Amino acid sequence: MWELFQIIHKNKLSPNQAAILFGMKLKIALPKILEDDKKALVDNGYVTFDNETYKLTADAKVFIAHLDNYFIKAKKKTNIQLMGKDFADKINTYREIFPNQRLPSGKPARVNVKMLSSSFRWLFETYDYTWDQVFEATRMYVNEYRDAEYMYMQTSQYFICKQDKHKVKSSTLADYCDMIRDGIDTEQQTFKEKVV
Repeated sequence: MWELFQIIHKNKLSPNQAAILFGMKLKIALPKILEDDKKALVDNGYVTFDNETYKLTADAKVFIAHLDNYFIKAKKKTNIQLMGKDFADKINTYREIFPNQRLPSGKPARVNVKMLSSSFRWLFETYDYTWDQVFEATRMYVNEYRDAEYMYMQTSQYFICKQDKHKVKSSTLADYCDMIRDGIDTEQQTFKEKVV
């Protein structure tokens, strides 16, 4: 966003004036409050005024095209670009960290690789973790639930990414990766109390 403001400033325009140019390109009626800005655009050669009509100049069209490039959606990255050449092996390594059994919830702990692949796409598009951090965080998570016989543990897919009823995605894996980065150790001794 800062780059956009720099381009606008470099062209000796205010944000209002840039908005006016886009409004004119899109044929949107502009409020009369902006008359001073329209005059400045005429003075700077971005707009001509003939017979009570404002028209964009070639310079304005170049400026608009330059800014438009910032809003063009980037091409979708491939799995290899996002997750590395050996992403399929990495996903299998991740999957193997989870126990090969049903969780107390009745769901299998290990989800199929294709589902994991789409969840990892989201994770690597959203966060900048390494596979080593992912593996370490996953081992930490699974080890925490091992003593409790995996009660309330998430499946391998939901650990990466879970969507709530409002379509908001969250990641427990991302939280654990942050703990790894921050040097937090959750492998602390768990004290059990014997009742006699």
